Amino acid sequence: MVSIALALIPCVMVAFILNERAQKLKHQQLVSGMSLAGYWASNLICDISMAYLPILLIILLTAVFKVTFQGTTIIFLLFPLAIVPFSYITSFLFSTDTTAQIVTLFVHFMGGAICSLTVFALQMIPTTAAVGDILRWVFCILPSYCVTHSILVSANGEALTKAREENDNLPRPIPDNVWAFENLKGDATALLLHFLLGLLLLFLIESD
Repeated sequence: MVSIALALIPCVMVAFILNERAQKLKHQQLVSGMSLAGYWASNLICDISMAYLPILLIILLTAVFKVTFQGTTIIFLLFPLAIVPFSYITSFLFSTDTTAQIVTLFVHFMGGAICSLTVFALQMIPTTAAVGDILRWVFCILPSYCVTHSILVSANGEALTKAREENDNLPRPIPDNVWAFENLKGDATALLLHFLLGLLLLFLIESD
């Protein structure tokens, strides 16, 4: 359910950006004197603020129903910072908002739900554990994956650690500390890099 909620957030952003581009609204604003920096800064501040509304609601509901997991609140709070620049960059891959919404929803749902579960399962099996360890970092290219992976690690990380310790055929054990770099610290780092590198890439794309 969380992966579906996370996948819906970038859909709205991508649709709005593409709609402005398709109707030449962005061009009109630039011709009227708005700078590119001002255009993207205003969108960035607005979209990050709006993205925090569903995120805070998720955090509130998990607290009310007592299903919170250690460390995941911080990951949730980092998600809007990562997903907004990521959505802006991926918007340049599409020409229509309908296509962008469908593809964005599918990609983030797959990354958030399917990829995180697949990686966790691969890491538990001796013959595929090495592949799972590699894919764990490859899929960090999707911000939604980082969030759902952190939930899985916080909820079931001890089972993975125990399996690694008891089976000599598995690669080295994964630390049971949820804030080890292999666990939530890696996800938090990936989300911060999405924010910083996303802004840099956006600047390079829009620079003359």
